Amino acid sequence: MDDTAPGPGVATCPQCGTVAPLPIHYGYPEPQHIRAALRGEIALGGVVHHPDPPAFECRSSECGYTFTP
Repeated sequence: MDDTAPGPGVATCPQCGTVAPLPIHYGYPEPQHIRAALRGEIALGGVVHHPDPPAFECRSSECGYTFTP
């Protein structure tokens, strides 16, 4: 059994395989969103409306891929 494989329900980046991508927060960020982004817990997606916005951003600084699982 591979102990490094993510558990059930844990998202991975389809581009590079990094585990636990960041959820993307859309809309004007409030102070708690800015603090969470600075801690690396979420990504800020901005206030522009997209017809089908991605839900996650890869946490790898080399990748940064955005996607919806």
